[in-house]
Amino acid sequence: MDERLYEERRNANLPFGYWLVVDDEEPPYLIDEQGQRWKSLRDYIWRGRLGMATSNPVQCENQIEFLLSIFAAMDRRTVPIEEHVTDFFVGSWDIARHYGSWLEGHGLIEDGLSGALTPEGRAILVALASTRSARAASIPIGLATIEPHRGPDGGKTREAYEQMLAANERFAHGLPHRFVRETIAEMPAIKLIGLPDGENVPLGRVVWSITYSDRHARDRLYGWLLHRIDRWETWAGLACKRGARALSEHLLQMK
Repeated sequence: MDERLYEERRNANLPFGYWLVVDDEEPPYLIDEQGQRWKSLRDYIWRGRLGMATSNPVQCENQIEFLLSIFAAMDRRTVPIEEHVTDFFVGSWDIARHYGSWLEGHGLIEDGLSGALTPEGRAILVALASTRSARAASIPIGLATIEPHRGPDGGKTREAYEQMLAANERFAHGLPHRFVRETIAEMPAIKLIGLPDGENVPLGRVVWSITYSDRHARDRLYGWLLHRIDRWETWAGLACKRGARALSEHLLQMK
């Protein structure tokens, strides 16, 4: 077994599995350097790299998507461990620590879920994010987000701050569910817009909203939400299934 670090053996700037080749059979398989054949890049990562079982394809895909969500959250460097436990592990510290130990044991993260991705972990993140199905909402990799700041404008002009927000809003506009900044009864507000509904003129429906006394407070929460744009689909599902109050409670627990 090669004991060298991943970045010493591979090009860490490329997605994990870039060395695989495609055979000429039908259906095509991916072939690794040992001659083993894999159904897909995700199959190679899940079974070949992580040694996991695939007895249930649906559950397997769900677990791979869950792993991708964890990696994406860690890659942002803005999510504290308490939020990981609340949002991903339903408040179970034992399960969160076990999951972190599993990933650290594979050399994909450092210092558990409170640490950072290793070069190999990030290579797997990019590979998984690049192989999502058409049904999955896209997780943006390298999306420019709001920089950590002190005070409402972070030392920048209001114009520069608005440009940063607007750039993220333009990306979010194409998502099935999206948080938007609006005005409700002349008060700054944030709405969560759901999937369009209606036969003749489909309209997006509001599934959650909150108002603020001033724009600065509203925009600080919106910046926090933008940092977690890959979680919007899951949070929208919570609001649609259990109501707006359930989403409010979940966000308050994380904050």
